[in-house]
Amino acid sequence: MRLNVLVLALAPLAALSGCGSDGATSTTGSGFEELYAQGLSKYVGAFEPANEPEVVEGVKTHQFGVPADPEAEPRGPLCLRGTEYTVDTREGGSEALVIFLQGGGACWEDFCAAFEETTPLPSSGILDPDLASNPVADWDVLYLPYCDGSLFAGDVDRVLPTSALVEGGPTESMGYQRGLQNLTAALDVGLAEFPNPSRILLTGVSGGAFGTIAALPLVRFYYPETEILVFNDSGVGVAKEGNPDFINETLIAGWNASSLVPESCPDCTSNGHATRLIEWQLAADDNFTMSALSFSADAVISFTFLMVTPANFTSWLLAETERTTNSFEDRYKRFIPSGTAHTTLLRETSEGGDGIQIGALDTEIAGVSVLDWLSAMIDGTEGWVDLVDEGLE
Repeated sequence: MRLNVLVLALAPLAALSGCGSDGATSTTGSGFEELYAQGLSKYVGAFEPANEPEVVEGVKTHQFGVPADPEAEPRGPLCLRGTEYTVDTREGGSEALVIFLQGGGACWEDFCAAFEETTPLPSSGILDPDLASNPVADWDVLYLPYCDGSLFAGDVDRVLPTSALVEGGPTESMGYQRGLQNLTAALDVGLAEFPNPSRILLTGVSGGAFGTIAALPLVRFYYPETEILVFNDSGVGVAKEGNPDFINETLIAGWNASSLVPESCPDCTSNGHATRLIEWQLAADDNFTMSALSFSADAVISFTFLMVTPANFTSWLLAETERTTNSFEDRYKRFIPSGTAHTTLLRETSEGGDGIQIGALDTEIAGVSVLDWLSAMIDGTEGWVDLVDEGLE
C-alpha cells in the first residue's frame, strides 16, 4: 500500500521532471536541473519502509530496517555504525508542512563527534504543537533524525574514528555515511504522507541546519511548485576562510557528495565557505526565502568543529552573510545575536541548563525574539528584517 501511494504521488512529479530513481535529468521550473543530472536525485523512489506504521500519540515512525549485509546493493538508509534509520511524521490541522532536520555533530576522515542512532520527534520548541504563539503549531511535520555524521549529504561507507560522543569501544570502526539515502528516503515518506502542502518550512538545527543547504534542491525536486521557507539555525555555511580544501576535499570529496555543488559554479566553495553555494541556490530558484540564524561566536561550530578562533568565526560570519543579504535583500535575512551559544529552535526559554550553552526562542535582538522573527517570516510581515546585534556591525 505504501509503495503504491508513493508511486501515485511521484507520478505527476515524474511527468514534470523526467527523473526518477534512474537519475535522469530534471526539467522542473527551478534551476537545480544541473544537480539532478549530477546525481542528487538518484535515490528518489528507491527505498521503502520495512513497516506499516501505527499512530502512537499522534506520531508515525517509519522504519527502514537493517539489511543482513549492509554493504550489499542497493545500499539503503542506515545510521553511522549500521543501526536502523527511522523517520517520524505527525499530522496537524493545517495544509502546510514543516520538514525538520535534526542536528548532532559531524564526522570526517580523522575526526568524529556525532550521534550514531536516531532520536524520536521531540515535542519542544517549534515542534511543540501546544507552544503558545508557535506559528507552525498546527502544521504537518516530517522529522528527519540525524545519525550518520555527514550533514545529510554523504554517500560513502568507510572506516572512521570512534565518535567523541560515544564512550568506550574501538578507536575506529566501519562508518556508513548515507546522508543522501537517509534524506531521500525521508522525502519519499514525506511525499507519500503529505503530497500537496500549501507551503513548506524547511528547517533544522546545527548539523541539520547545514543539512538544509543540501536538502533544499532535493525538496524542490519533490515539490516543484510549492513555496519554501528555509530557516537555518546555526549552520549558515561559514567554514574556513581561505581553506577551500576543508570543504572540497575533507567534506565533499570525503563524503562522496559532489552532486551537491554544481560543476558550473567553481566559486561556490572557492573561498572556503558554503555561503556562495547558498547564493547560487537563491539565484537558481526564486520561490524560496531564507532566514539565517547564528550566534556571533558560536562555540560549537567555531571551536569544536571548525577549530578556529571565535574572533575569526565572527568576522567571517558577518562578512559572508552580509554579502548574501546585500545580493538578495528581499529573500535572505539574518538574525545574529552576540554570544557563544548554539541553536535556538528546540528550546522555548534560555533559562537554566549546564555545559554547552544552548539558545532558545526567547533570544532577542533589539527587543525582537527568535519566535517573533520566525512568525514574521511565516506571516510575511514587515517584522522579518535583517537583525544583527548592536556592536557587531
